[in-house]
Order: sequence, then structure tokens, then C-alpha cells
Amino acid sequence: MLNNNELIVLLCVSVLPIVLYTIFRFKTSLELLKDIRIERILHYFVVSAFGFVLFHFENKLKIQLKFPEIIEFLIFFFTLLYAAFFAIATNNEADIEIDKISNTNRPLVKKSVNIKEYRIVAYLSLILSFGISFLLGIHYFLCVFGLSLIYFLYSCKPFRFKKHVIFAKFLIGVNTFLCAITGFESGGGSYQDFPIFWSFFILVPIALLANFIDLKDVEGDGKNGIQTIPVLFGMKTTLQFLSIIIFICYLFVFLYFGITWFLAILIPLAVFHLYLLWRKPYKEKPLFYLHNFLFLGLIVLFLLAQT
Repeated sequence: MLNNNELIVLLCVSVLPIVLYTIFRFKTSLELLKDIRIERILHYFVVSAFGFVLFHFENKLKIQLKFPEIIEFLIFFFTLLYAAFFAIATNNEADIEIDKISNTNRPLVKKSVNIKEYRIVAYLSLILSFGISFLLGIHYFLCVFGLSLIYFLYSCKPFRFKKHVIFAKFLIGVNTFLCAITGFESGGGSYQDFPIFWSFFILVPIALLANFIDLKDVEGDGKNGIQTIPVLFGMKTTLQFLSIIIFICYLFVFLYFGITWFLAILIPLAVFHLYLLWRKPYKEKPLFYLHNFLFLGLIVLFLLAQT
């Protein structure tokens, strides 16, 4: 484990490339920043925090965030940021024909970035994410490596598993699971001890719920042979399916805690979740932020259940 001074140096190393690129390539950095999709990065960061708190809750330990742990999580956030940029850039290049229909503000569609520079920054970001996470700890490295590999298999040829509805969102669920385990191990646990209940929760209902990210791309996906649930079964059926999954997710949470008054929190939240899903016009970002809030909410429920 790194000492405090080493962690501070590693945090500075994590931030420095972003600062330098922003200074020397300001306009390009702004274009990349607009497309960073921070809500997705926050999803994996929040899930890792969930894993950290889950370890303490399962082992009846008080949560005491110390300085090294705070710095570790900050550095981990930057490794996720770099890994995310690689995933976003490779996905944008693979999906350019889809984005011409569904996401016209993407940099490659607008031709607001140089494609060669875009690729170079993407692969440098991947190297940074691997190098920094390796120095931070082997469990962080394995997480970032797994996330990057799975997103590459998901988005890029020759695999492009996003084209196949059976594999697509299960892979997203595996990425969420990797982050939860990483947080669990950061708290002091072992991946072998990660609770089966929460493993199933992440890999099945939460993974299925991730199908909401395909709702806005249905037209572009359909014209490019991407077999998402909205493409195969239509919007209405997909919304009905996701509504059932939302109910199951909240039911799982209630069954785990078994505290009746938690329903006063869970029911209004579930209703609001359904409202965001069904409202017209459909907007993904608020739904994604609520998706993140589910894991923040679980952290709060863990803390309430301990009192």
C-alpha cells in the first residue's frame, strides 16, 4: 500500500495530463469534455463506493474514511475517467453511422476534432488508466483492465457484442459488478466474500435495467443492425419491460433490509423512477442520474440500518 506522500504524488500525476492538455489544446479539450458522459463515469464510481460501504455493513464495522482512503478513491476516479475516454472514443468511431442519426452532437459527427489526434488521446488515456491503477493497487488495475476490455468487446469490431441483445447488457452488468467488488476489496474484503444476494442483484435486475440506455438510439440502432430490446420489440413493450424490472429492483432492496418504514422512501422513489422512464419527451440523463442515485440511496439505507 502506498504511503500518504506517494498517494499525493500519484494524484498529481493523475490530474497533470488533463491540465496540460487543456492548456495547450483548449478548444479540442472543450469538445472532448462535452462528450465525456460524466453520469456514466459517476455510475461506476458510486457503485465502487457502494461496495466499500457494503463490506462494512456486512461485517458490522463502523465506516471511518481516513485520508489515504479518500485519496485512493480520488485517484480511482481519474483512472475511471481515462478509461472512460478510451471507451467513449472507440465507441464513437465504431458508432459513427448510428450517431449521424441519433447523436448528431458527437465530435466525430460534427468533425470538430482531428481523428488522428482523437485516437492518440484515446490510447494515451488507456495507458494512463492502466499505469495509474497498477500503481494504486492490483484490485484497482484488474477493475480498470476489465472495464476497458469489456467495453472494447461490447463496442468494437470484430466482436461488437452490443449487436446481440443476449450479451449486451450482461456485459454492462459485469462492469458494474467489477466496480462493486473493487470497492468491497478497498474496504478490506475479498472478492470471494462478496454477498451472493448483491451479486445476483447487480448481474440480473440492474444489468437488465441498463437497457434504458438504448431507448434514445432506437432509430440509429435499427438502421445499423444493432439488436437492442427497443429495436426488436418496440418502445412500448420495452418501457413495460423496464417498468417491471424497476419494480423488481426496489422489491429486492426492501426484501434485503426487511424494514417496513423503508417503504416510505422506496415507494415514492420507484414512482418517480417510472415517471422519468415514461415521460415525453424521453430524456436519458435524468434517468441515468437517478440510476446512480439508487446506489447512493443504498449507501444511505446501509447507514440508517446500522443506527
